[in-house]
Amino acid sequence: MEAKARYKDMKLGEWLDLWYATYKKPYLRPYSLRNIEQMIRLHTPAWLKEMRLADIGVLDLDRALSELPNGRTRQYARQTWHAAFGKASKLGMVERNVVELTDPIRYRKQRGKALTAKERWDFLQAIEGTRLEWLMCFYLMTGVRRAEALALEWSDIDEQEGLILIRGTKTEGSYRTILLTEDVKLILDGQRKQNEADRQKRGRGVFHVCSAERVFPFSAEYISHAFKQLCPAHHLHDLRHTYITLCAESGVNVRVCQQLVGHATAAMTLDVYTHVMDEYKRKEAAKFTLFPDFRAQ
Repeated sequence: MEAKARYKDMKLGEWLDLWYATYKKPYLRPYSLRNIEQMIRLHTPAWLKEMRLADIGVLDLDRALSELPNGRTRQYARQTWHAAFGKASKLGMVERNVVELTDPIRYRKQRGKALTAKERWDFLQAIEGTRLEWLMCFYLMTGVRRAEALALEWSDIDEQEGLILIRGTKTEGSYRTILLTEDVKLILDGQRKQNEADRQKRGRGVFHVCSAERVFPFSAEYISHAFKQLCPAHHLHDLRHTYITLCAESGVNVRVCQQLVGHATAAMTLDVYTHVMDEYKRKEAAKFTLFPDFRAQ
């Protein structure tokens, strides 16, 4: 009751800022924080932020959700509000988490689309000699997520053991090690030389707004935008899907692939493997004929 009386006039916008600064910012990595901050700043309507926390009802939340683009944005916004109201409820600032009374947002993530052999060749030709050559090759050769590559530091690379530590946070299996193959070594050596050349050009430049310990000193937004210009028919995440697809086509054990890419369950990896096998079976079945021509063999 004391907390409810103390914060009875607090507006939602004020609480979201306080909740973010107190319970999220000190504990989450920059990429996760950016998503939450965007949900608060860009996707929580101004009129809803101006309402008193205690006055907000289900209809208000439903109306706010209806103003957002359908799909992942709406789902993430509801998740953010749910977490904030949940904490407010535990602190006694509101009677209950009213977001629980709203309908869950159903969003099915679209299947990734692997680059074809021709698209891979064209893509490699397009990035050759550019600032992004080594990073894009790293994505293709390791299947790591966008944020995982951008968070990689030189101290995470163990050349003696031939391993790279990936400090993923998305799932339990995201924090993992992957192999430092000869191809990946060449990629990292190329990036190291590029970083050193940048330092000699009077500072790290507009692309290097992070620690010198960072292997790939680029912003996430810059990478995604640049990739879309290089490969308009795909999203950056499709490089990860391409890696998993090539693992399946190369006969890599599904469990090993799961561990390399940091999937939470083998089912996620199997989904790609099954799709690849379906394509293979379709091609093989098309060879069937009632009158085979043995002379051609």
